[in-house]
Amino acid sequence: MKQFSSGLVFCFLIFFIMGCPPASKSNKRVKPLFRISAVLDTGKEPSFLITHDFDIDGNLDLAVLNSAEHTLSVFKGKGDGSFKDQVQYKTGADPICVVVADFNSDGFKDLAELNYQDQNIQIFLNTGRGGFKNTGKIIKPGRIPINLTAGDFNEDGYPDLAVSLRYHKVAILLGKGTGTFQDPLPLAVKGQPTGLVVGDYNHDKHLDVAVALAGSGNVGVEILWGDGKGAFEASKIFKGGGQPLTVANVDANSDGFTDLITSSNSLHAMTVLINNKDKTFKTLRDFSAGEFPKFVAAEDFNGDGVPDLAVSNSTHDTVAVTLGRGDGTFVYPPILHFVDEYPQGLVAGDFNKDGLMDIAVSCRDKNLLMILLKKNLEPSRKLIPKPASS
Repeated sequence: MKQFSSGLVFCFLIFFIMGCPPASKSNKRVKPLFRISAVLDTGKEPSFLITHDFDIDGNLDLAVLNSAEHTLSVFKGKGDGSFKDQVQYKTGADPICVVVADFNSDGFKDLAELNYQDQNIQIFLNTGRGGFKNTGKIIKPGRIPINLTAGDFNEDGYPDLAVSLRYHKVAILLGKGTGTFQDPLPLAVKGQPTGLVVGDYNHDKHLDVAVALAGSGNVGVEILWGDGKGAFEASKIFKGGGQPLTVANVDANSDGFTDLITSSNSLHAMTVLINNKDKTFKTLRDFSAGEFPKFVAAEDFNGDGVPDLAVSNSTHDTVAVTLGRGDGTFVYPPILHFVDEYPQGLVAGDFNKDGLMDIAVSCRDKNLLMILLKKNLEPSRKLIPKPASS
């Protein structure tokens, strides 16, 4: 059995002991929205994945962390759904998360990369052509960092970082605008934090941080309400799934307020938290999008103006697209797209510039990325056959 490299081993052991439910035997089929158009070789065990136009040429690029060989791979997009060969950069031990922001105020987007085993953050500055250079400076956010996100929390024009720490804390690191940061400010949260995401959830024009809480004890989602000066006020815990490991923003009921979606491995379920517009959230009933859901992207995938969900199902080797109804609920069953073994990181973007949203997913056990386009292109190399229905 391969060693998990996501940094959440302590949660996953619980889930493996509990076991996976049998695969659904439903014969109901829905026509796929996407087709695999390209397969890209990565480093060993690719996991966390992001997309951005790093070289400002109008084409989306990809960056993925290779957890088993401690590297970061960057793929420059060609604008037609294909990508150039990877360029690799050495990271710390067991990289598990990376975020994009202009940390040195030069107009080019940089990378902040989190290493689980080394318990540190490293900054990769954009050279101006989409390449990156490690500053060599080691940032220590606190004990056992799990995840991170970026946002300007004190509204000084410089991006800051928020890092979830295993022992009931979130650390805030205020940026100096030079690629460096102030010492971390630890904030207590009411459970074991995992995923986190930034948004203005109460429309006060200040960024807040939504934190997923998993592990033993309190589980759900807690909001850190930002005051625009770098300080935060903690909310109560809102129910948000059995063991929420990831959390993402989505306007699920199309009311202009940002709602939240969590994925919970232990229940093989997704959970929507509807924003009540009064600093509280209403938790809707859990729903299925596949087995062991990992990462989720919220975009309008079918062009009806309503946000949908794309989810990587790690033990089912699928990307599930669940269509939104616009009222906070989602259509069942999800539309399954079979990919290679153990899909993990997942992002959405218009990779071929046809005005339609596409998907990229990292497949850990085969060391590759798969590009799923709305346009039917021929595969760039031989793909695995679609498994037979059970």
